[in-house]
Amino acid sequence: MGMTMNGKQQLKSDIISEEEIANLEEELPFVETKDILAALSNKIISNIDREAIEFFANSAVAKIWHHAFINEKIALKQLSECPLDIYSQEVKFRFLEQYEGAKNLTIPSGYNFKVNGQLSTPNLMQRFTAFMMKTRKRLGNWSGTGAGKTLSAILSSRVIDARFTLICCPNSVVGGWKNNIEAIYPDSVVFSKETKITLLPSKHSYLILNYEFFQQPQSESKLKALVENQKIDFVVIDEIHYSKQRVVDDISKRKKVISALLSEAAKKNDNLHVLGMSATPVINNLFEGKTLIELITGVLHDDLNTKPSVGNCIALYQKLVSTGIRWLPRYHQKIDVTTVEVDCGLYLEEIKNVSLQGSMADLEAVLTTAKIPSILENLKPKTIVYTHYLKDILIPLKEAIELHGWKTAIFTGDDKSGLEEFIRFDADVLIASSCLGTSVDGLQHICDRIIINTLPWTHAEFEQLKGRVYRQGQKSDHVDIIVPLTYATVNGERWSWCDSRWKRILFKKSIADAAVDGVIPEGHLRTTSQAFQDAMNWLKRLEEGKLHEIERHTINLQLSKEAVQKGLRKFGDFSKMNHQLNSSNSATTHKKFKQHPEDWEYYHSMYREARKEWTIIPYKEAAKWCKARPHLVIGDFGCGEALLAQEIENKVHSFDHVAVNEEVTACDIAHVPLDDESLDAAIFSLSLMGTNYLDYVKEAHRCLKLDGHLWIAETTSRYQNLSLLEEELTKIGFYLIRKQEKGNFIFLRLIKS
Repeated sequence: MGMTMNGKQQLKSDIISEEEIANLEEELPFVETKDILAALSNKIISNIDREAIEFFANSAVAKIWHHAFINEKIALKQLSECPLDIYSQEVKFRFLEQYEGAKNLTIPSGYNFKVNGQLSTPNLMQRFTAFMMKTRKRLGNWSGTGAGKTLSAILSSRVIDARFTLICCPNSVVGGWKNNIEAIYPDSVVFSKETKITLLPSKHSYLILNYEFFQQPQSESKLKALVENQKIDFVVIDEIHYSKQRVVDDISKRKKVISALLSEAAKKNDNLHVLGMSATPVINNLFEGKTLIELITGVLHDDLNTKPSVGNCIALYQKLVSTGIRWLPRYHQKIDVTTVEVDCGLYLEEIKNVSLQGSMADLEAVLTTAKIPSILENLKPKTIVYTHYLKDILIPLKEAIELHGWKTAIFTGDDKSGLEEFIRFDADVLIASSCLGTSVDGLQHICDRIIINTLPWTHAEFEQLKGRVYRQGQKSDHVDIIVPLTYATVNGERWSWCDSRWKRILFKKSIADAAVDGVIPEGHLRTTSQAFQDAMNWLKRLEEGKLHEIERHTINLQLSKEAVQKGLRKFGDFSKMNHQLNSSNSATTHKKFKQHPEDWEYYHSMYREARKEWTIIPYKEAAKWCKARPHLVIGDFGCGEALLAQEIENKVHSFDHVAVNEEVTACDIAHVPLDDESLDAAIFSLSLMGTNYLDYVKEAHRCLKLDGHLWIAETTSRYQNLSLLEEELTKIGFYLIRKQEKGNFIFLRLIKS
């Protein structure tokens, strides 16, 4: 966005259509039932093991449900028309069994939920949840914000005829749960925050406990007495991530106590039902997802690795699909997501100081100062101003907004007093932090605008925030989400910390999106601290005029006779130069070749001459292997003259100390400029040279995707003790799948485990 003639900032409107919003909300571009069944008919399914088939079947059923939630009639029509084989027939049978069970579900007497005075019957998702609770007993409901998960839980309690239901939830929604239970089934008996209760056999009773209760000194003894005195039929864990483990060896007390409660309740009642509910079952890390699966199912899942990799995210995604249901509703309201560009060039000195000794919160505080005029311009009555960080931000925001004539209220982790004040119309603007993102209902009745000062870190958190106002019950015909984005022009180039934050959300580059929706992130999974460092390094390079880090050097490999003689005097013959390179650290070698590229030219001239005598040429063997796999993305580590890239059609990233052409990156191959998990195969063709050659393999491991290939060719004379090399490669994280000797060379192929 530019500037108007009078210098005011203009609004850059990026209005997203309903179709585009759907694409942001759904895990993949929408797939219809006919496409799902056609994919299952592919013959490759017959070669997949049973466990994988089970996941494909569950996933296909979930996708057909997704279609049915959007257009029930078309989904059923396509289901009846598609030709079926054994696998798609199984999927059809599973779906229809669930669908007919949900559609024919008898709503227990006493149901009285009304909207605007009119009885509102349960929707398809709510019926589906109740049916699945009745048949499966343990379930997760990962449906989106505002989908009606609370009603689905209360309906489920009556469908399974639970005489005593225990609900665990955040403190902020205890009152909401009580009101909803009494509104949906007025004959209910509801208790909250107290375990000394008396149940009436003729009534359906509900006990609501906030998560803070589970951390109180006497909580374990109180809960033990509760389980001993009462038979619990149904446990609902709302916003289950509030009770999850976030550090491997640090199980929070609340999670431990809830696990013990579920275990003891199951011993007393073998018909115990458990429902976990959250629109964002994973926000920060994979520990959360793993532990919530264990809470719901009641069994350990040690097979789930929680290291943040794409492969582990997808493994968790498979478990979430098998354990629960997910519906992302579409609403009739139009949603306008608008970005406002804010020039922060005047604050570059402060930003640079932050990069030296500050944190992300300090950076956001500086950028908030630049954003405040834009925020003030876009205020109107009943606006929420969201800020993920509070340090040195909350007070300046509050003072600036009040100075502008608006009355403010505060809703943060330390001060939640302002929420009711805002809902009662006693304040114009609610300044809120991340605690607003979950379990807060009622804002949609009075508010249709959110201005985001500092963005959340994941798409999941953004969806939760948006869901406070973009949900069932929204009175307005549209919702506005306004996002000020700062930028600066440095040496003619654009720098923007906010751009990278915003793109991270839009393109779902996060652990949560991969684990919950099966979205493969673009690039690797960057942590918040990595992203902060990236932005600061970017700014530094721009200021220094270093717009490109890749160093290129065009060389001439046709050395003159004089150059060859000079090389012989300096290095000796080819074998002696090889010995010298193998005895040096790659950083030292890279520095020498960078200063004297003619030495590199000499070496490769000798290499080319020696190659003429070989019956087996390693790079040609590598080319044969790559040609059989043209879809693989290749990393050629120590590419030399880049002959491999010339031989094959694969996408190839070529690296060596000196760049022979524009397609090669000059670098020490112990440190290549590639993202994590960006390669399908790493090739080392006679390039494990140097005392630190294992560093090259470790770098390849970083760059390879899970199950990526490591292809190595080396001389048999150099690696006479292959068992030692294999042991070293195994320690790095590879396992050997093939070993072969040809001529004077040994060829190894390994897989990243």
